[in-house]
Amino acid sequence: AAPPVRLLPALLPAETLPGPDSARPKRIPIGIDEATLSPVLLDFEADPHFIVVGDTESGKSNLLKLIAEGLVARQTPREAMMIVIDYRRALLDTAATDHRIGYAASSTAAAELINNARGALLKRLPPADLTPEQLRTRSWWQGSDLYIVVDDYDLVAGTTNPLLPLADLLPQARDIGLHLVMARQMGGVSRAMFDPVITKIKDLASPAVILSGNKDEGYLFGNVRPHPLPPGRGYFVDRRSGSRLTQTAFVQPAAPPGEGG
Repeated sequence: AAPPVRLLPALLPAETLPGPDSARPKRIPIGIDEATLSPVLLDFEADPHFIVVGDTESGKSNLLKLIAEGLVARQTPREAMMIVIDYRRALLDTAATDHRIGYAASSTAAAELINNARGALLKRLPPADLTPEQLRTRSWWQGSDLYIVVDDYDLVAGTTNPLLPLADLLPQARDIGLHLVMARQMGGVSRAMFDPVITKIKDLASPAVILSGNKDEGYLFGNVRPHPLPPGRGYFVDRRSGSRLTQTAFVQPAAPPGEGG
């Protein structure tokens, strides 16, 4: 008899993913792919930014939690700091450690955090007299990388988008230690491709996950057109491997205080 076909699981617990690798602390496993059932990794050293799009309850916020918790488990606050912009408060308890230097649930709070971050990042821009070795080792500044985690970008990019001051810095992310990790609702995403921040993310060939959505949105990243999928399942698109159908891992919600011992 032919061997049974191995299928993606309906639910993939986050605990089943590979643990931290001290040699590659910026590589974060986010799920397994359909072809080989092997781990799918985000490598923030190779690709500084990441975006996920999907319908409501498709697994966007869960994926941001997975990435944030993965960063906390792999890097110290001296290596990675985090700003969380989360108007719906879905990430309120995520990465609530010394890694998190700011949490914004409103446009006013987000604008203040981003403007302060921009001021600090501008000081990291490489001066004109650097040697090639200094450029390779990024040794002209000291400090932690900054990860800006944004949920529900469709809400954030409203009448006043607090992330716009970062748009011109995104192409220089590797030099200044900047990482933008964001999620957006699927509805209207084809029009949102002209948003300055999303345009930069796409132009830089940043990795993306396309979860369940309406095919009418058209081709978004790579050659992927969204269609209905189970929760947590989507296409991981990156510049090296093309698109891979992937089951992203599920982060078990924390037990309420007083429960679970």
